[in-house]
Amino acid sequence: MLGVFKKINRIMCERLTWNPIQGEERKYYSNKYSQNECWIQMNDFPEEPLWTIFYKEQTKDIEDTPILWKINYPNKKPLI
Repeated sequence: MLGVFKKINRIMCERLTWNPIQGEERKYYSNKYSQNECWIQMNDFPEEPLWTIFYKEQTKDIEDTPILWKINYPNKKPLI
């Protein structure tokens, strides 16, 4: 169990690109891990932490997006 927790911490230091999971609002999978193994979820900030990382049935809340991460947010419609 301790090894899994350490891996969650290491994920924040990896250069990862996160893409939206189709049909799952606010959930993203990475270019390195399968989406069944590891994903992130954007929460209702500021009431909740900005992100939650899910890795092999473990979770970790984080307040800031790590600098090495690239998040490909879904296209938003322009405001009129």
